[in-house]
Amino acid sequence: MNEDRGMMKWASYRSLVDQASFLEKMRYEKNKKPKPQISNERADEINEILSTYSGEDVVATYWYDGYLYQIEGVIRSIDAVFKSLRIEDRTIYFRELVGLDRA
Repeated sequence: MNEDRGMMKWASYRSLVDQASFLEKMRYEKNKKPKPQISNERADEINEILSTYSGEDVVATYWYDGYLYQIEGVIRSIDAVFKSLRIEDRTIYFRELVGLDRA
C-alpha cells in the first residue's frame, strides 16, 4: 500500500515560491517614496546644464515608480518635443528628473 503521491508531494514547495514573489512585491511597494520636489534654483541649474551642454559626462538623478535612481554618462539627445533626454540607453522625462550635475 505504498502509493506514490507523484507531484502532489511537491505542491507545498510551489506555494513557498509564490509566497516569496508576493512578499518581494509587497516589500517593493512598501519602500516606495513620493517624488521629491525640486526648488526653482535647482530647476534653473538643470536648465543651465542642458542649455550649455557640450558632450561632457553628467550624473542624472531621476525618480521612477517610487524610487530614486542615478545614471552617469553622456547625453545622447535632448528632445524638447517629448520633454526628455537620453543618457546611454535610458530615456528620462523632464518630469522624472530631480537632479543633473556635471561629472
